[in-house]
Amino acid sequence: MSSDQQVDLVCFGELLWDNLPSGKVAGGAPFNIVNRATALGLHAEVVASVGADNLGQELLELVKSKGNSTAYIQNHNELPTSVVNILVGDGGEPHYDIVYPVAWDDVKIDEEVISLVKHSRSFVYSSLGLRDKRSREALFSLLPHASLKICDVNLRDGHYSKETILRMVEHADILRMNETELEMIAQWLDIGDLERRNQMAHLQKKYNYKLVIATLGGEGAVCYAEDQWYVQPVIKVKVQDTVGAGDAFLASFIFKYLSDAPLETCLKYACAVGGLTASKNGGTPHISHEEIDKMMTVYN
Repeated sequence: MSSDQQVDLVCFGELLWDNLPSGKVAGGAPFNIVNRATALGLHAEVVASVGADNLGQELLELVKSKGNSTAYIQNHNELPTSVVNILVGDGGEPHYDIVYPVAWDDVKIDEEVISLVKHSRSFVYSSLGLRDKRSREALFSLLPHASLKICDVNLRDGHYSKETILRMVEHADILRMNETELEMIAQWLDIGDLERRNQMAHLQKKYNYKLVIATLGGEGAVCYAEDQWYVQPVIKVKVQDTVGAGDAFLASFIFKYLSDAPLETCLKYACAVGGLTASKNGGTPHISHEEIDKMMTVYN
């Protein structure tokens, strides 16, 4: 990558097939974030890996068909393309069956990837892509080259360790988590008896974050930055499933944040897009700018 080429957003981690009751769709938090960011108009890249198999080739073709770059998606000759079976509960909450090991458990780092991260305005990473030592150490080797490091905790049962989570949150500039993840991290840091806002304030001070964001499901989201609180309720939608809703929220927040929008606007816009995602099937549904604008008028 040449020094005059700058991207807005780079995500590191998993790229996979989500097997939903409604069918097979491209997924994985990093791809979901990049796909939404690209649709919003950012130059976004995902650093991931698929197997050198038919599922991998099909996945690459689908990623491209949705308007995304595949420039930094590697082909692994030994590990297969990832497939995740998802069951959706009555309230739309997903339950994941995630196979191990797969191609994205062994993402390779070279000078092109390092250059990409150096010339990106933001860099997002989350816990699932760090479950294997190979990709975990690859990620931590990239972090010193990132200008704005965004940690999306994104816990998946059976695929994380306390040590890795505490290590990854320590390096971030911005931390995003849901209420369950906040409570778990608070317990690990012996601040579980504090109220939610005090937990977030403690984390911000301990790690010197630019801001801390907690998504609260049907309660909306809250952001803490520079000793100020920003709270945004959600507009009630008919939930199809919540797969990718948090990813869409984060991508949309970053989209506005990189344009220097006020944090109130960032939060409102992110909640709107996250809600729209939950109202549709899968983690990367088509959402038009008109739909977002309409949702925003309801907020206003």
